[in-house]
Amino acid sequence: MSRSILHRPPRSGPRRRRAIVTAVTIMATGAGLAVLPASPALANAPDTTVTVNLAQTGSAPTHVGSGYLYGLSQDGSGPSDSWLQPVSPTLFRGGGARLAGDGWIGDGYSAGSGFQTRMTSALDQAKRVTAAPYNASYHLLVSDLYGADTTQPSNTVYPCDNGNCANWTTFIDTVVGDVQAAGLKNIDFDVWNEPDGTGFWPRGVNSTQYFQMWDTAVREIRRLDPSAVIVGASFSQYNSSFMQTFLSQAKTDGTLPNVLNWHFGDDPVNDANQTTSIESSLGISPIPMTVNEYLLSNQQNAGTAAWWLDRFAVSGITAAAHAIWSDCCMAGTLDDTIAGTGSLAAPTGQWWVYRAYGSLSGQTVSTSSGNASIAAVAAADQSTGQANILIGNDSGQTGTTTINVQGLGSDSWLTAGSTVHATLYRIPDQTPLSTPITASDSDVTISNGSISLPATFQSGTDAFWLVLSPHGVATPTTPGSSGSGQVIVDGNQIGTGNDEFQYDSNWGETSGVSDMYAGTANWSHTAGATATFKFTGTQVALHAVRDVDQGIMTASVDGGTAQSIDDYAATRNGSGIVWTSPVLSAGSHTLTIVNTGTKNSASSGDNIAVDRADVTPSTASQPIVDGNVTGTGNDQFQYDSNWGLTTGVSDMYDGTANWSHVAGATAVFRFAGTQVALHLVKDVDQGIFTVSVDGGTAQSIDNYASARNASGIVWTSALLAEGSHTVTIVNTGTKNSASSGINIAIDRADVIG
Repeated sequence: MSRSILHRPPRSGPRRRRAIVTAVTIMATGAGLAVLPASPALANAPDTTVTVNLAQTGSAPTHVGSGYLYGLSQDGSGPSDSWLQPVSPTLFRGGGARLAGDGWIGDGYSAGSGFQTRMTSALDQAKRVTAAPYNASYHLLVSDLYGADTTQPSNTVYPCDNGNCANWTTFIDTVVGDVQAAGLKNIDFDVWNEPDGTGFWPRGVNSTQYFQMWDTAVREIRRLDPSAVIVGASFSQYNSSFMQTFLSQAKTDGTLPNVLNWHFGDDPVNDANQTTSIESSLGISPIPMTVNEYLLSNQQNAGTAAWWLDRFAVSGITAAAHAIWSDCCMAGTLDDTIAGTGSLAAPTGQWWVYRAYGSLSGQTVSTSSGNASIAAVAAADQSTGQANILIGNDSGQTGTTTINVQGLGSDSWLTAGSTVHATLYRIPDQTPLSTPITASDSDVTISNGSISLPATFQSGTDAFWLVLSPHGVATPTTPGSSGSGQVIVDGNQIGTGNDEFQYDSNWGETSGVSDMYAGTANWSHTAGATATFKFTGTQVALHAVRDVDQGIMTASVDGGTAQSIDDYAATRNGSGIVWTSPVLSAGSHTLTIVNTGTKNSASSGDNIAVDRADVTPSTASQPIVDGNVTGTGNDQFQYDSNWGLTTGVSDMYDGTANWSHVAGATAVFRFAGTQVALHLVKDVDQGIFTVSVDGGTAQSIDNYASARNASGIVWTSALLAEGSHTVTIVNTGTKNSASSGINIAIDRADVIG
């Protein structure tokens, strides 16, 4: 099957002034498009200022732009939750495009195997993402189920050709019936994709036949399901003339959609305002708006993605989905924001932008920018002790933007006395990008309730993520590693320790199962068979087989009330989430799984098959240990006789500095955890020290700096095994040639548990 671009007709009309697609042409096969290179980035644009006012709060963040067109694998199981949950998705869109069989058309305009393959894929995807923990909406692409995905033959019979809508009505009845039989919520009917693009609908935009097709579908869907949510018109780009005609005719016909949708456009704020104005002129009450495809191919970079997310947040649009330009349609890479799949998956700069966007919690706060090409969205959350700010760039700017944060006096929970810790990450548009790049990380002195930081765009496709906290934050980590990402544990990871399953004698094991994680299934068909899973964290999600022969099991945590889980399903899903625990207190927990020996009356067996568990680690505990907390125990420093102490140092944590200017002076810090970060003075008179962990290889750190930073992180350890560790710091007595001294001054240590 061709892996060329899908859902992209020729484009005409308005264009973004700095992100121009100079030509888009449907290829002769009808399967894809060719896009000429984008205009060159604008270098060294004038500096600007982004202002964030923490004192001006709004509603809870809704993560409007975190949606994906065909971002999942065919059965909806990929990518794993460890990749999906951090981006807080709210919308998915699909309908089985490009799957073998060619849908309703390929089955001779009937519900054969080709149609069923597409419908099964869409329902499997929707089953996963419309349930907890996502509770997202799923826009079901009805025209893709029909087979109109740009690969349909030239002799295709389109709905209502020659005024005959009978077969189209039969098709709609079948689609609605299948959705109702699945019993799923949050599935919305997106009737026809891009009717202004000849690759999908060659019968004319807003034509007589188009409205015959549209009106027939809307009336039939509502007859069968009066509560159904219908999405339209899904134009290929924002076009106010098309929108005016569509709304006027649909109002006259009584077939207005429940969700008004278009793709791409200039600026989502401007487009939404224009739509609201059109509705008002026609006497139509405002209809919820979505943009279920955005980002042209030359806009799919970290900076521009962040700009769109920032603008969506203030647009009034309720949901939006990242577009797909390659790897259509079942790669499971969230529209190429993840590079690779399975064990080869790696984050890209775009994924980190969506990860930063997903971190917005609490209440949104006011943002403004002196340059329309630079935008920001921000939120502050006292429960997490953080404020997060995402800054985007759609102009190719490579100058410096000043981030001015105001209102810090109103958020004493966010500050530590007269300072706030500011961690600024630069997110370059790289593939892969293991972690964002730390641009600055320090305690910043607050002046008149404000701080200012420079964000220098080294590339025109950069985005920035600023995190404010009282004492600093843990470094973000790639999903699946320890830290902020989830820990995935295969069901065949057996033992009595942490992150291990233990099965009684009534369980068996099968390997080489292609649709299960690591290819293993641990199964039982014996009543009372019990498995336990021990873990440390705040939540666990259990993956198990759902199929026609599966039974009912119970799950409980720490001896609490057992919850029954029916694993019967009419179609197999070998690795989906069947149960998620409530959020738990940070610490160690035990999940108990019991085969009840009972089953759904429709099931042919009482088998239970465990796939894996996804553990959400405890929010990284980060004890802050001042350098003057001394002793020989954990979370204490121990100094030899060559160190001195100074107190009352205003720009250092707790005002203390433990210092030495003697070669060989040694300090030891003991802690229990998985990582540690050291804060030391950097200044014009500082020297070089070495640091080692548990007697390992010593690493040299040069603390010279032309400008003083008394409390920044100068070194962070690698991830360590859980347990007790010792960090050794030695003054080498050497220095950078630009330094005036060999002093070493310790501020504090941050321990990550």
